[in-house]
Amino acid sequence: MKSAYYLHLILFSCILLVSGCTKEVTPELRFNSFEEEFEYLLDEYVKMGAAIGIIDQQQNLHEYYIGTISNDDANPPDRHSIFEIGSITKTFTATLLARMVLDAKVELADELGSLLPAGVVTMPGWEGKNITLSHLATHSSGLPKAPQDSNQPLPPDYDPYDPYAAYTSEFVYDYLSYYCNLLFEPGTQYSYSNTGMGLVGHVLGLVDSTSYEELITREVLVPMGMNETSLFLGEDQISKLAPGHDEDLDSVKNYYAQDIFQGAGFLKSSLHDMLIYLRIQMGLTATPLDDAIALSHEPHFEVGGVHYSDRDGYYNLSIGLAWHIDELPEGYTFYWHGGRTNGYMAYMAFDLEAMTGVVILCNQSFANAIIRFGEDVLKAVNCNYPEGD
Repeated sequence: MKSAYYLHLILFSCILLVSGCTKEVTPELRFNSFEEEFEYLLDEYVKMGAAIGIIDQQQNLHEYYIGTISNDDANPPDRHSIFEIGSITKTFTATLLARMVLDAKVELADELGSLLPAGVVTMPGWEGKNITLSHLATHSSGLPKAPQDSNQPLPPDYDPYDPYAAYTSEFVYDYLSYYCNLLFEPGTQYSYSNTGMGLVGHVLGLVDSTSYEELITREVLVPMGMNETSLFLGEDQISKLAPGHDEDLDSVKNYYAQDIFQGAGFLKSSLHDMLIYLRIQMGLTATPLDDAIALSHEPHFEVGGVHYSDRDGYYNLSIGLAWHIDELPEGYTFYWHGGRTNGYMAYMAFDLEAMTGVVILCNQSFANAIIRFGEDVLKAVNCNYPEGD
């Protein structure tokens, strides 16, 4: 497809030749080495399969399907192939939270302890300051990343390759009551926590007297028209699943979580659906959730200047409800979230000023280079080029 090939040229030439481009600088493009450089990027970052969607500055949609489904299937994934999206699930949970806040079912200032079963959980605190839903949704609660980071004996069926499958609500309640030590005073620092966002989804289900699965489906996925996105796969979806692979390209089993961690990272989706989600997040498609999405995009916790080990320069970081909001050294502001499971990597980011966005789904789990790769793609899309060069 000519248009797709042209955008490939724009994107990857910009990435490779001018990775430091800014809003004020339009770099020269040299396309004659594009194919070699593109192949290099695929060799570097995509060892198995990938489905990539991009919204450019004219809000045109471009899709790419790269690599192979598995070692036994040389076909690339397609727009209906199913991937684990990992922690991007947290942004769906945050949308649910925002919706329930706007519906006056909960408040961001509600304390977590007041939403858990009375008399069952003794919440950890810090000198009288308690954890709120806002703290949980902005990774400022002080909760460790996961229960295995404590001295609590692990469940007998604990599997390090599927670490959340063994965590029942009773186990996590016990962890909170007896083994959890907060890392800092809630609301004072940022520390990424799967435990925190898992608890958000869990308590929202308790408030609604239903499961997280039913709640996220009814209140978020159905209104958005995301029919290929779910926690658990039906027979038709199983047949479309792109098998997950580890860094050695060996097949791995899929992640599973019981109710209490489902909201932290266990949705499965396709590029078809994730592009629907991207357009909704960017305000290009209207839904009944627009106000909730706007609330999730507001900065709710200011982290300040950070330096990522895999990226150059200092970023000014704030946290929306789950969304990371980065002010880049180049002057852009990106809303983004990544996801990684045992066999998959995913990335979504968008720029609400340039009105550009990217989704990357991979069925191989590797180090967080995909976050840098995705960020570089979006920076490249944001660079202005004379059409036809």
